[in-house]
Amino acid sequence: MIPHSDFEMSDEELEPVALPSRTYKLDLVNKRISSQTIDGLDAIKQVVFKILSTTRFEHLIYSNDFGSEVDLSASRGRSVFESEVERWVKEALTQDDRIVAVTGFKFAYELDNALVHFTVESEFGRYQETKELGNGV
Repeated sequence: MIPHSDFEMSDEELEPVALPSRTYKLDLVNKRISSQTIDGLDAIKQVVFKILSTTRFEHLIYSNDFGSEVDLSASRGRSVFESEVERWVKEALTQDDRIVAVTGFKFAYELDNALVHFTVESEFGRYQETKELGNGV
């Protein structure tokens, strides 16, 4: 038996609510989730790491908006590689409502690897992030 109610709620009465940023801290050395919690910019740094380290659509625990999808093997030349990496990082990170923008991309190359430096701007502040990629360029 399904309960019935005379009360109806329209979409106009609903207001978006910001979700809390507090989360459990990842212990990357011991590969465990810590009992400590983090919030604010520390939580943003952790979610950036998680998003860029997770392949989108690969893990059922995450929604389809979480993670990144990148295929660097198809890149032809440095300018195309840099454009694709910039697009990939921006698309992946801006799925999180707390991240306002990703700017200031700089690339440094060494053999078959590329170091990508960029700035993450969030509602809690901004910080510099670096990601190492194998570019095959």
